Amino acid sequence: MATAPADAAAQRNVPEAGRVRVVYEAPRKAAYREIHDAMRERRVLERVGAIVGLVRLPTRLTYRFKECAGELNAWYAPENRSVTVCYELLDSIVQAAPRTRSRAGITRHDAIRGPLFQILLHESSHALFDLLRVPILGREEDAADQVASLILLHLSPADARMVVNGGANFFATTAREEPVDKGAFADVHGLSWQRFYNLTCMAYGSDRRRYGYVAAEGYLPKERAEGCGEEYDQVAFAFRKLIGPHLRARPADGRRLRRAFRP
Repeated sequence: MATAPADAAAQRNVPEAGRVRVVYEAPRKAAYREIHDAMRERRVLERVGAIVGLVRLPTRLTYRFKECAGELNAWYAPENRSVTVCYELLDSIVQAAPRTRSRAGITRHDAIRGPLFQILLHESSHALFDLLRVPILGREEDAADQVASLILLHLSPADARMVVNGGANFFATTAREEPVDKGAFADVHGLSWQRFYNLTCMAYGSDRRRYGYVAAEGYLPKERAEGCGEEYDQVAFAFRKLIGPHLRARPADGRRLRRAFRP
């Protein structure tokens, strides 16, 4: 898809990430300029690049925000080793976020940042699978969700809870308008309610005390909650075995991850 070339000032290398490059393409549509400016000012791509840069990448990986001619999408492209997120998708997240705290206690801040970082790390997981030649059993989209959740849960407690709450709110909001038909079941992505329960289960399984509210308040069925510890351990084991050898830091050491997320 042809786009206007990004100006030089919009392209930066992330020192901590080594082989990661970020690009904030200036949108043509005036409505997206505020989002462009906010993302660039908050160095969103640099933060994600610093996290992914904790992995020894064999080649350069590019992160890009761009206008996509009306398409609400995000993807990893193996042919040019790049993760792209459309301003249209970001705008939909902003528009769907509650103006005030929701009934479930989700703030507007959480409702925007949560899905933003979940999406970026989901696509980053696809990039890691490709660049590191990670074998995958099952559907790649499910595996990308699991790796993204595992990384997010290693952030500081406050940041992790923010992303979990915001990401879960995004899936629940999307699910209410999602058609459930043969096409939905045939899609490579799970249904939004499935992604909601997978995320909350991973959180609960990682720390039942910290995320006990997802079960206590009925967001996670009791029958599913009982096995969430095993689900989390399974993903963590696979990550240590398949991606762990490529890390610059020990898989269990979350300090560098937290510093990368919050400079």
